[in-house]
Amino acid sequence: MDWFSVSMQVRAPDGHLAPADSGAAGDGLMGLLGDYDGIVASGERSWSARISVQAGDPGSAVMKGAGIITSLAAQAGMPHWPAVRVEAVRDDVLDEDLARSQLPELVSVPEAAAILGVSPQRVHQLATQHAEFPQPAYELKVGRLWFRAGIEAFAERERKPGRPALARAAG
Repeated sequence: MDWFSVSMQVRAPDGHLAPADSGAAGDGLMGLLGDYDGIVASGERSWSARISVQAGDPGSAVMKGAGIITSLAAQAGMPHWPAVRVEAVRDDVLDEDLARSQLPELVSVPEAAAILGVSPQRVHQLATQHAEFPQPAYELKVGRLWFRAGIEAFAERERKPGRPALARAAG
């Protein structure tokens, strides 16, 4: 038997909102889920809960966890809305996922210059004059930030050696 983190999200059908006392019901559900290391989040049109259960496989964990959450939610007075998501993740896998950064890697001008093998001044030129150069993810007072993957993809494109030819005015 393994420990699983089971989450269940429910959402109101169109036109339905949470009753005025749903905050108190959410607090009540949180208390009832204490034995399962539970957490609850609720809003006007949805609520969700996550608990820990022991089961032999993810399918059994989903059935057990959803049953516990549904039963205790009814006892707490949570709105009885349809489930839109129920999932189980083995605790060790969840721990690995949570330990990994969820943010994309960003680079500033000096890092982009190093990736591209050019000067920081050339990065500024490329960013303003080259149509294929990635758009910045963020523009801050201290400078622009790009997704590393975009800069690396730009660096891998086929480049012609030497300086680009100057456009000549037809005369």
